[in-house]
Amino acid sequence: MKIIFAVQSFFNVFAKNSWIAIIWTLIILAVCTWPGQDIPDPPFPNFDKLVHGGMFVVWAVLWLLPYPNKRKLIIVLGMAYGLGIEFYQQILPFDRTFDWWDAVADSVGVLLGYSFKTLIIDRYLQRLY
Repeated sequence: MKIIFAVQSFFNVFAKNSWIAIIWTLIILAVCTWPGQDIPDPPFPNFDKLVHGGMFVVWAVLWLLPYPNKRKLIIVLGMAYGLGIEFYQQILPFDRTFDWWDAVADSVGVLLGYSFKTLIIDRYLQRLY
């Protein structure tokens, strides 16, 4: 019973605090602004796509928890944010460039985050009540 309470409390913290999602949004911007030459070599090809997707899975879940009724808006905003970051990287004066595949990875991450939230988290929480 203690484990159920702990998991429920964990999700409630994120559901009641949209500032956590705001901070994560800013962290993504900071990470994507980091100069390319300062980023370590990836352990395997296209590792950055996995990182992009992972960041946006978390982004989607963090926004969907406090705003469960704004699913469509969050999905569209997440995809637009990922694409916007790519345009932003193109205009940076240092070693960052626009990459369509990064934008695709961001969008896939948003959709996976939505799926995780609706298929795993919501169903789990339904079983608790």
